[in-house]
Amino acid sequence: MAKIGMITSSLFACGGEERVVSLIANELSKYHDITIYTYESRRPEGGNRNDYVLSEKIRVEEVLAPQEIFFRHVVKVLYNLTGMTAGPLSQTLLKWAFYPASHLDEWTERINREQYDLMIAVSGANTILLGYIADRINARCISWEHSSYEGYFDRRTGYYRNRVKAYKECAARLKTRVVLNQDIADKFASRLGLSAKIIPNPKSFTSERKADMGSQCFVTCGRVEREKGYDDLIEAFAEFDKTNAKWKLLIIGGGSMEEKLRTLAKERGVSDKVAITGYIHEVQENLLKGSVFIMTSRWEGFPMTVTEALEMGLPVIAYDIPAMQPLVTDGVEGKIVPAFERPRLVEAMEELAQSEDLRRRMSGKALEKAETLQPGQIVKQWLALIDEALR
Repeated sequence: MAKIGMITSSLFACGGEERVVSLIANELSKYHDITIYTYESRRPEGGNRNDYVLSEKIRVEEVLAPQEIFFRHVVKVLYNLTGMTAGPLSQTLLKWAFYPASHLDEWTERINREQYDLMIAVSGANTILLGYIADRINARCISWEHSSYEGYFDRRTGYYRNRVKAYKECAARLKTRVVLNQDIADKFASRLGLSAKIIPNPKSFTSERKADMGSQCFVTCGRVEREKGYDDLIEAFAEFDKTNAKWKLLIIGGGSMEEKLRTLAKERGVSDKVAITGYIHEVQENLLKGSVFIMTSRWEGFPMTVTEALEMGLPVIAYDIPAMQPLVTDGVEGKIVPAFERPRLVEAMEELAQSEDLRRRMSGKALEKAETLQPGQIVKQWLALIDEALR
């Protein structure tokens, strides 16, 4: 049994990354001693340890982010607004703002004191953190990335835009890197010169209840942010509604774009048919209201919401982004539409809306695909990776 620490920015919130971290940690705790460190200081409602049930074997430690001072805050705001530059001065300022020396010293002391065999950095910010101290700690280190290459490094909106060099240097210091699909692994190799292991995410729950294919409702689920493309979805639904007035659209989730999307729905004359739930815990119950799941994300690493839709027996309509390749085959579990071609999205919506028999056939295939995503199967790959990393 190895002693393993995981560092994640958020654990208690409602989101795909939080779901899968909890799920894999639960499975790993059957074989190893697991501690999860999270920067998220809030506790969930009702006194539960997590929105997603954690094994009592897992120790959860809430840690503090670097102390915020005025000039560090200014640098972070500038970076979020502009991306700053990739020049040496900007990179020095960004390291000082996000990873001050005292914070790196604190992590070094913590990891060595606890005598971990392995540390797992969940997503890029923590990959950079471990990379900065990899030569000062005794534990082996691996990273587990949860977004696409574009999600990290897109020049306009990527989380680490203009920090490609810093990320590359830090990630290279780790034992290995885990990514979610072949497209990400290929881009890590060709653009960063970094090898990566591919381990897909499992489905996050099993449900005895399945969606009713007679329902006239499209459903989607996720953070209500720009990258999910819900503005595009509402535009498509408004076009679809002109000839399919009985159907509704349910967006399960919350985020910064909620009011903007409600305004858009009102402007397009479909506000009475488009509902946005905001942040809620009852995801399964709301997925059951739909008969077709739609994903319009501009990028994804491995969309947990699609695995959940498949488990509920929902046919899936999605744009043709690389993350969809292992999950949905066009014409089998749903429809794959050329990326960001809204008229083709509307056509796919009309095709499934007009045939309950087609929805039922695709629902059966969705359930078959969901069976291949059992957590016990995925954790076997993690156990092999951990054994390799510790050798």
